Amino acid sequence: MMMEGNDVDFTPDFSSCSIEALLNVPTETIFRETKTGDRGKYGSASSNQKNFIFSKSEVSTLLRVSMLSSELDSILSLASDALDRSQKCKTYRKYIEQSNKEPSSRSTSGILLRALLPILDVHTDTAELALNHATCETFGISRILNELGECANDLEKFGEQNHNMADQLDCYMAAGQQNILSNEKRAIAEIEEEMVERIQNLNAVAIGSSMEEIRDNQESNTTKVFDNGTRTFTSMEELCENLFSKHLPKEPEERGLFSESQMDAAAALQIMQSDYRGK
Repeated sequence: MMMEGNDVDFTPDFSSCSIEALLNVPTETIFRETKTGDRGKYGSASSNQKNFIFSKSEVSTLLRVSMLSSELDSILSLASDALDRSQKCKTYRKYIEQSNKEPSSRSTSGILLRALLPILDVHTDTAELALNHATCETFGISRILNELGECANDLEKFGEQNHNMADQLDCYMAAGQQNILSNEKRAIAEIEEEMVERIQNLNAVAIGSSMEEIRDNQESNTTKVFDNGTRTFTSMEELCENLFSKHLPKEPEERGLFSESQMDAAAALQIMQSDYRGK
């Protein structure tokens, strides 16, 4: 059945704007171990306990953001499906009513399609019920945005603490020297700052903000979320990798016990010995 107009072209794709990709810090990053080593209570090395970059409070907040972002994606998908279904039902109802509006234009197919009207009513009511759940203040999008705002407040405090700790650690270092713990703290502080900025932007888009506010934050927001060269979206996972690579350069690979020439000489000697034994 062909439809006139563009009424049924409501097919938004939310896969390219996943909230989980925008805010979710990977689990391996959340439970990343520090490279400074583990020291016991009295300064002795301890192998039974592991030290992680993020504190317990930070881990709890990051995991909460991950769960909320996944939940928000599910609710947005539900709302998208409900809107699509509601729009199509209205279009089909309009077509059926127009085909049966005038006695002279009635056709057999138009009369038979009237049997679909009760089914369309059921789908329309189901879609409206789903939208009511998605927009409910105690269950839907508003509640998740409020909880994400609370997480942003905590992350902002954590970021300031990590920056202050990094500055204090650098005070004890000589000129030209680098402190691994200080670099780790700066990396996670920038991760937390970026999460705060993205949550605030998400709230601004959902609630609505003035053009002046959008224009003031446009430059700083675009720099990290989008790559200025390719204009591609930068996920939180990619951002974490970039920040750790920036502050914690990869350590050079450990060399083997023997050089390549020594290994070649040992292989040649082994061949000579096998030939001698064969004789």
